[in-house]
Amino acid sequence: MAILAISYEFGSGAEEIGRAVEQQLGCEYIALGRVLDEAKKAGGTWERFSREYGEGCPNIWERYDWSFMGFMALVQSIILSHALRDNVVIMARGANYLLQGIPHALRIRVVAPLEKRIERVMSKEDISRDTAKLLVRQADWEIASVVRQLYGKKWDDPEAYEIKFDTGERAMGEILEIVRNLLAAKDRLKTPEAQRQLEMRALAARIKAAVATNPEFLIPTLEVEPGGDGILLRGVARSIREHKAIDREVKAVSGSVPVTCEIHYRGIKSVKPHRIR
Repeated sequence: MAILAISYEFGSGAEEIGRAVEQQLGCEYIALGRVLDEAKKAGGTWERFSREYGEGCPNIWERYDWSFMGFMALVQSIILSHALRDNVVIMARGANYLLQGIPHALRIRVVAPLEKRIERVMSKEDISRDTAKLLVRQADWEIASVVRQLYGKKWDDPEAYEIKFDTGERAMGEILEIVRNLLAAKDRLKTPEAQRQLEMRALAARIKAAVATNPEFLIPTLEVEPGGDGILLRGVARSIREHKAIDREVKAVSGSVPVTCEIHYRGIKSVKPHRIR
């Protein structure tokens, strides 16, 4: 089955849709909690960030903190590693952007009127209307803030999904039937080329996570993405010594895939790119 990535408003019924797809199609359900649990296994700072990220969004200092950006690179790598296995439903923040352009990934958005969402949360959590309303608004704000900080996009940007479902207007059964049909169509698009595209994107994410989470490196700028027949890495290093250490780290992760490094040093405008094999 193709990959299903769900962007959603809190209390919209998206979790019910994801769980139903899991049961009906036999796929694996990957929620944010699982991704954060896997990030915790790295221990230390990453365990703390997993806990704090699960509780809310980063403050203005954390957004530009090296360790937080390393943690987010780790989270994105975990999400893409799950996508690589196929036959998954992913409900983790930003998955829709990470999978944009992947032919066999279906990206949907699930919404509902505010009052409907409040009622659903009241019933599910057995709490008062005021508390449910507070939870809904806070969750919406946190998710929107994280997406804006990490991807520079609005939470409900139409580019982040291919189809939107309003559970206040459509019955759950109707939505599920549409999703199943769309997934079947997407599954036919899973070609070797499409899988290779996803593999390269996941590899780029692993390389970025390996460099960004290494406490020996302090890199204020780091971009890693597929390019040509390999991976393109751009960044700023403090010294030649750090540059060589980054090369070793990259080679350990990239294996036989060539990586073109465009590492610059502070105070030097340009450095000749080189390839790591």
